[in-house]
Amino acid sequence: MKRRDFSTVGLTALLAGIVFPAFPSTGFSEQRKPSIPALPDQRKLWSWIKRLNSFGPRLTGSPAQARAIDYLAGELRGMGLEVKRDQLTMRRWMPRTTAFKLSNGEVIEVAAPFPYSGLTPPGGISGKMVLFNGRVQAFEKARGKIAVVTVKRRDLAAFLELVTNRRGSLPEGIDFPKAVTTPLITGLLGVPIDKAREAGVLAVVCIFEGVSEVQLKGQVLPFTTPYWGLPAIWVAQSEGERIKAAIKHGLSGRLTLDGTLEDVATDTIYAVLPGCNLLETIIINTHTDGPNACEENGGAGVLALAHYFSSLPKSARNRSLVFVLVTGHFQLAQFGRHGNQATATWLEMHPELWDGKPGHAKAVAGATIEHLGCTEWRDDFAKGHPAPTGKPELDLIYTSNKSMSGVYIAAARGRKKVRALIVAPAAAQVMLGEGQPLYASGIPTISSCPIPDYLCQVLPGGGLDRLDPDYAFQQVETFARTVDLLDRMPRGEIGIVPFNLSTVIGDLL
Repeated sequence: MKRRDFSTVGLTALLAGIVFPAFPSTGFSEQRKPSIPALPDQRKLWSWIKRLNSFGPRLTGSPAQARAIDYLAGELRGMGLEVKRDQLTMRRWMPRTTAFKLSNGEVIEVAAPFPYSGLTPPGGISGKMVLFNGRVQAFEKARGKIAVVTVKRRDLAAFLELVTNRRGSLPEGIDFPKAVTTPLITGLLGVPIDKAREAGVLAVVCIFEGVSEVQLKGQVLPFTTPYWGLPAIWVAQSEGERIKAAIKHGLSGRLTLDGTLEDVATDTIYAVLPGCNLLETIIINTHTDGPNACEENGGAGVLALAHYFSSLPKSARNRSLVFVLVTGHFQLAQFGRHGNQATATWLEMHPELWDGKPGHAKAVAGATIEHLGCTEWRDDFAKGHPAPTGKPELDLIYTSNKSMSGVYIAAARGRKKVRALIVAPAAAQVMLGEGQPLYASGIPTISSCPIPDYLCQVLPGGGLDRLDPDYAFQQVETFARTVDLLDRMPRGEIGIVPFNLSTVIGDLL
């Protein structure tokens, strides 16, 4: 089939509600409203979000994540869906004690352990300290010692401007914030722990500069690295100054990072809701692991969409909907494939639901829901803590082509709370969120991935007070409209992922 994006006339008709009738602010199209149940209301969505948060930090392979997965599976079964499980295994690193002490007895406060770095004996590891200011080329001078590395904050806005192409915004004029204090990009770029291990370093202390102690405390960063076998920790800039002074006086340090490393099971769950056309699917996905109330609460959004679409008669669904809740986002080194994110594992295991090869269904579109209801908080390094700005967090919306951008804009029409920047990834490998594997596999996507400063942070009470229930509901309502739109669109109007040779060949065949 020849590639066909929306024509100007087609997009204008869509936005005018000719192709897709406008939604009232409290329901769906007037055409359907009398005969079907509504999308679960805001209170129900919020109850799902609160319940997921009640399990505590749901890091990959943890008992808390397992309980959350079981809960989500039970809710889907209660909607009449057959829930299937992929039981996967992983090597789980779990710290028990994290501490750092100078040889003069001074205790240095540790902001967070460096995930999957390594472990020490219960008594810790002692050694002389060697300072590395800035980017490290070689660690040889710290052989048999503790390397202390300074890491300067890198802002998210500059990174996103580099690796995305802007398509539009809602409302008009929204742009990347000029000052973004999230530790995410700095943490993901991280410190080359592998090089330190190869050089024979005993341990690594990472001083995170430009972020307050409160903002850094409990960050789970990076989540992209394998187990290195070399213990490492994060400390805030103020504690780093004390360490630097100790190095000048020739003091040693003792790092303790004891814990466990064990093989555990963790599940991905999915359910297929059949439509009239069993040869075409729409994938609706998220992940289930995360440290707080927003990361990851996308499962609540998936439940809302599953409830709504399963309430319709099969005749009202053109295509089959595949609801996928994956594990492994917080251990991408074990669950990603070829540099992709965790959904890549599910795609690899279930080609029959998406790749369109003989006897297989073809995924014509994907919708990814993550980080619902986030409000914006910004760190104040001078004051020593972050504070709310009073705004909704910027919703980063990835769309794979112009048609998909038009769909999202139409679906969001009439929103009271919307602060969205619509972008296309410059390349699949730099796209954030679990929509990335869909895009990389040639599946046209609309993916929501807000990046609040506290995204990867273990917070008191999960940081539930930083979420806005009404904003979360409006985001989910938009995705319900989005999927409804995509289900009714001809495949040719949905289009393809640009520059994806395998997809182009598949369409031609």
